[in-house]
Amino acid sequence: MSLKHWETYYRGGLLSTCPTTSAGGYDQELESVWTEFLSELPDGSVVLDIGTGNGAVVQIIAETARGLSKSWEIHGTDLAQIDPLRHVPDAEKRFSGCRFHPGVATERLPFDAESIDALCGHYALEYSEPEAAIGEVARVLKPGGRAQFVTHHVDSLLARNARQTMAEAELVLGETRIYRRLRRLVAMDDHQPSRDHPAARDLQNAIRRLKEAHADLAPSGKGRVLDVALDAVRQLLVLRRRDRAEKVTLEVDRAEEEMRLSVRRLQDLLERALDDDGIDSLKRIAQSNSLVCEESAPQYHAGDNLVGWRLRFVKPNGR
Repeated sequence: MSLKHWETYYRGGLLSTCPTTSAGGYDQELESVWTEFLSELPDGSVVLDIGTGNGAVVQIIAETARGLSKSWEIHGTDLAQIDPLRHVPDAEKRFSGCRFHPGVATERLPFDAESIDALCGHYALEYSEPEAAIGEVARVLKPGGRAQFVTHHVDSLLARNARQTMAEAELVLGETRIYRRLRRLVAMDDHQPSRDHPAARDLQNAIRRLKEAHADLAPSGKGRVLDVALDAVRQLLVLRRRDRAEKVTLEVDRAEEEMRLSVRRLQDLLERALDDDGIDSLKRIAQSNSLVCEESAPQYHAGDNLVGWRLRFVKPNGR
């Protein structure tokens, strides 16, 4: 799995990647699943969030501790080179007292054995190598410690949306190649070629195709990617009238690269989303590491929207 597209996303400062509040965090069931898990932790507990990204769950942990008037030692790890304290708005307030550990694989956690009271992972465990990662979870948990994971579900709303987004992106990047056609037009010396010029005609045909597809999809609430692409092309054509070709070409490249990086993130999601067999496999690995599965169930959000699986394990005392 390439990290470039994730690191680019996190540098943008967004707190999370899936259903969020207007402030960018998790709410409703995706918040309560964590507050309930954490609610009985005693004062002085050590809590770890793996695959933390920009700290959406770390924020919930910190808020829960404050709400319970408890002091917890809170850590967040991620394989990507994250820096939430730099990139997330109001980070000092959100993450006061929390520590982030970038470039850390879940398969090799930098914590002592039996040092963690509670371990969290939200859309994280499935991106790791499960046998090594769960082995590390079992190693760092204290006896009696618990771990909870929310993972991607192959039939979730998120997976369905990812497939739709990728299909629309294929229209933009593959079928019409609209950014390539725009780049060709920008490279021309004449800033306003006639409509009959091949470069102008090719671009207009690509725009027309995306508009037709958008008109078909919009009534069902789809077509967002096409809308983004069409709006980007409109803005870039305006920019072309007043700026040098080199500058406009850089902006075209940036717009295309942003879409390609988004597609790669969605490809990762779909490749890592779990079906029933995948969840059963994680439970077997956990059992082989002396972890007891306390809960395994679909995770819903905002009522009946399936958004993942929920798994909870405990490390028995004396293990």
